Amino acid sequence: MPAAEQGRLPRRGLGQISGPISLLRVMRRVEWAFCGGADYLKAGVPVDLRSPSREEAQIIVDGIASKVKLFMGKSDWELDWHVYLNLDEQVKARLRTAGPLPASGLYSELMGIDRWEDEIVGRQWWSSDMDGVFSLRWPLPNGHPDAETASEHWSWEANDNQGTNITVADTSVPSSRSNSAIVGSRVYLQGPLVIDMPLDTDDHNLLEIHPLDSIAYARDANGATLSTRPTDASWPNTTVQWRVAVTTNGGFHRINSCDFLRKARTTVWYLALPRAASLPGMFTSVTGRAPGLWHAPSNSRYTGRGVKSVTVEPQADGARLSHTAFPVDPVDGRHKLRVSVTMDQPDDWGGIFLHDYTMRSRTLAAPTTPGLSPTPTPLTGESS
Repeated sequence: MPAAEQGRLPRRGLGQISGPISLLRVMRRVEWAFCGGADYLKAGVPVDLRSPSREEAQIIVDGIASKVKLFMGKSDWELDWHVYLNLDEQVKARLRTAGPLPASGLYSELMGIDRWEDEIVGRQWWSSDMDGVFSLRWPLPNGHPDAETASEHWSWEANDNQGTNITVADTSVPSSRSNSAIVGSRVYLQGPLVIDMPLDTDDHNLLEIHPLDSIAYARDANGATLSTRPTDASWPNTTVQWRVAVTTNGGFHRINSCDFLRKARTTVWYLALPRAASLPGMFTSVTGRAPGLWHAPSNSRYTGRGVKSVTVEPQADGARLSHTAFPVDPVDGRHKLRVSVTMDQPDDWGGIFLHDYTMRSRTLAAPTTPGLSPTPTPLTGESS
């Protein structure tokens, strides 16, 4: 980052407890102080929803994405992308054992910024490039004239409406739905499950998935996002593409004061193979691709930042493998692609990892010439 962009913003003070004092409020205050004045409580993650990374407080859930919003704090130093999920009722019931759910549905915050400008009458934030993360539409019919990406456009919109949630895409708003291809599709979210706990009010004592965050979703051979589950008959038969993004929010965010986040954290994904991968005679190949990200201040592209290490099992090198060569997901016992991403401890600007993994399952025809390797043969009447 240019030197002019590396200043640290002021931290909010601890404040005072207002209102009647109770044992519960004192306990909350102790936990709040433990997190350095972060206003967040770690929630107990239900066993069956714990992330395979086994990081503290890390949860993994999936549901149909109902909306994407962007929030720029007016009094808080933050710029958050919110992804809301419609969850199955049984998942909601398990989550309620950990805390109260928002009426609008469980959501995850993803945050990363490219730059900020503190002004006398306000401030401007530029989001990290989230166009690929949320499959945002660009150009927009009425895009901001100074924007090079959809993320920049929505950053300007948020700047003009500080303190309110800007609707980027919403299933209930037809005119906005096409702004993000993940809306209406099945999305998987990981991150720390916490209760947003402002001590001086009772307005926000609700569960949310908070930074550090990760998102994953599947697409078919044509790039269309999917709403089905891997166990559904409509899951792609021979080709599935997974998009995985991991973000470490900018260190300006007050949750970063929590000790359990003040370190490099790992996110682990088990990504389902095509439906035909386990059939006799089928072999599956995996290839990877980094879509790239736009950095607004330098007007250049980069592949990621703040990434400590990445491990993919098996390697995404195109080799044709039996499905048993893929690790077993401890949750359901199925063979899947395992992607493990460790991000550095968040700095002021946060980090971002974005990658695509394409899996193709084919039969191997017997070689017609001695010494030649078998070649992949598509299934008869295969669907993508």
